[in-house]
Amino acid sequence: MNFEKKQDDKYYYSSKNCKFYKELKRDMKNKHTIYQWRRVYVRENKSNLVPTLTANMGTGGHNVPLILTDDNKIRKLTPRECFRVQGFPKEFVLPEQSNTRLYKQAGNSVVVPVIKRIADNIASAVKRNIKNKQEQNHFYLIKLAIRCYTVKVNI
Repeated sequence: MNFEKKQDDKYYYSSKNCKFYKELKRDMKNKHTIYQWRRVYVRENKSNLVPTLTANMGTGGHNVPLILTDDNKIRKLTPRECFRVQGFPKEFVLPEQSNTRLYKQAGNSVVVPVIKRIADNIASAVKRNIKNKQEQNHFYLIKLAIRCYTVKVNI
């Protein structure tokens, strides 16, 4: 994922549109990490991973992951970038809703590849423990349900 791609101006912070811009500018120095505004301070995620996305992202301007761009601008991740971080495919169609609601949905979602892997491991464990034909039919239905779900979320 390329976080350096130019985004709409509404995703960039400046002294004109952000009351805590001075703190962001002072504390955001590393272009190779992700930050978060945590109501009263800037949090640097030193693991170089995007921090946990929360359902309250975007409400009141906090918790949305922030980056320092190559041209030293500060911007928040877009809703699409947040969904991509959660494992949603590039082609996933976001519902037509406000960004606040989209951030909340991204924060309430699960990491799709992790859920798929858990489901695959459950299916494998069930398959190993099949003892008769009736259990085989039950396993087939579980596997079919997992496939239907993964197709629905476009994995």
